[in-house]
Amino acid sequence: MPGVGYIAAIDDNTNFLDVFQQIDLKKISVIIVYSVQPKALALIEAAVVHNVTNKVWIATDTWFFSKSLTNRSEIERIGTIVGVSEKTANLSGFVDFINSKNHRKTHNVTGDFVCEQDCNCDDITGQDILAEEASYNFQVYTATYAIAQALHNVLECDRGKCKVNGTVYPYMVLNEVKKTNLTLLNMTIQFNEIGGLKFPSVNIFVLAKGVITQVGSYETNPSVVLSINSSLIQWHANGTVPESVCSPECDDGYVKTPKGIYRCCFTCEKCKNGTYLNITANDYLCQECSISEWSLAGSTSCQLRSVEYIPYSNPMAILIIVGAMILAALSLAIAVLFLVHHNTPVVKSAGGLMCFIILVSLALCTISIFFYFEKPSTASCILRYLPFMLFYTACLACFWVHAFQIVCAFKMAAKFPKFYSLYMKHHGQWWLIVLPVLLQAGLLTTSYASSPPHPVNQTNLYPDKILLACGLGHSTLFTMSAILLTFLVVLCFALSYMGKDLPKNYNEAKAITFCLLLLILTWVFFFTEYTIYQGEYIQTLNALAVLFSLYAILVCYFLPKCYIILFQPQNNTPHYFQELIQDYTKQISSQ
Repeated sequence: MPGVGYIAAIDDNTNFLDVFQQIDLKKISVIIVYSVQPKALALIEAAVVHNVTNKVWIATDTWFFSKSLTNRSEIERIGTIVGVSEKTANLSGFVDFINSKNHRKTHNVTGDFVCEQDCNCDDITGQDILAEEASYNFQVYTATYAIAQALHNVLECDRGKCKVNGTVYPYMVLNEVKKTNLTLLNMTIQFNEIGGLKFPSVNIFVLAKGVITQVGSYETNPSVVLSINSSLIQWHANGTVPESVCSPECDDGYVKTPKGIYRCCFTCEKCKNGTYLNITANDYLCQECSISEWSLAGSTSCQLRSVEYIPYSNPMAILIIVGAMILAALSLAIAVLFLVHHNTPVVKSAGGLMCFIILVSLALCTISIFFYFEKPSTASCILRYLPFMLFYTACLACFWVHAFQIVCAFKMAAKFPKFYSLYMKHHGQWWLIVLPVLLQAGLLTTSYASSPPHPVNQTNLYPDKILLACGLGHSTLFTMSAILLTFLVVLCFALSYMGKDLPKNYNEAKAITFCLLLLILTWVFFFTEYTIYQGEYIQTLNALAVLFSLYAILVCYFLPKCYIILFQPQNNTPHYFQELIQDYTKQISSQ
């Protein structure tokens, strides 16, 4: 029962002192007494004897109108008594009916006692009956009519005749009572599915100084209306409305956590982030905000999350995009420069035709950078990863083959001449470039065909924001693509490191090693940052890492060669390179 702090049954063996001690212990100020008159009056008498004061007693009409209650002066000490009674109506002719009857016991010819309609089985007069409380008269009157109509329907009576002969069982009458629809003394009488009044109406009274005063009413038909005239209520606490709470009401945003078995006893706990308290729905449960909403702790409603992404107008985005455009332009410009000087030793030692593959691949890798900004779509998510993963694989494949050729030219050609001859005869370098690129293309195609990268809403990073990002799609295949790139980086680094002792001005291996070292440091920094920060700028950092990876190759490997071609042409001749090789050979022979 909601709002109840303590329940006790009243019978002949009830220890009223224990009951009142429990009431005081639980700080109860309002007591509802639902009992027959003798038991209820015994409880009130005990309250007077045990000096129970300052309580509000809620009484039913079974005992509230008792004259022994209203005539006792000590009753004022126990507090204020509020009574509720079903609405009644004056029964026209009732007084005349009572006065016209002889209220005495009657007997039949055998001497047995007979109780007729006009006898209440006591030697009392009509005035004695009328002097009693008449609050039940209308209920008895209503019940009599309802039962009569139910019997009438069960027996199928019409015009004084009934069609049904036989036993009438109580359940038959009860079923018909539930269907009863009467109008008595301008009041609609209907019953619900359990036989109670469908539209109960009650009057509210207060007993003060021996006088019963009606202070309000409660109507349910045609609409629910509770009306109270508080000016007529004389409270025992010097006019102050008393309170009776086991626990004070919680502040807004605090949920009630039951304490014990009674709902009116509770502790208050603040609703957590992402939840809110809707007291009209359930003040004992913090409800979760939807995925698109957020709330602070102690909220009574949710707010829409803001949608966050990095637009093209962001200063950092503009800087990165301009950097990508410059890199693409430089890559193509260097490719043109190398094409013009393709027969020079610098271009040939840098890789010859492989240089053009690397430079064009660098320019194509910049396509990915443009799709790290604005609202992502499936197409933009694919283009965010595909160009970089595929064309950077081509760059690394060219580098590892070039590093392998450098090592072979200076160290392995003399030791394994047949192997080197077969390698050059069957264009082994191109197979070693094409195979990794084809493998990467196959992995990416399979991955995107089964589960392409797609836009995702990241809701777990910020309580009040939704970050728009791109999912990786098929995680296993994407991981395999990343592993292939990592393998090429490690292989290139290992081979280039093996050629670190080659001629100083002819040492392509050192340049490759330095490029790869910057590449590794760039991605180590990015993944370290990713583990500690995954906010709205993580996509910007990803784009920046891609850009640095491309510049590491362009700046550290190609720009020094461009400097030689443009500003030191004397060092870009076959004679100069031949002298470097001869000096290196003599140095090795002398060791």
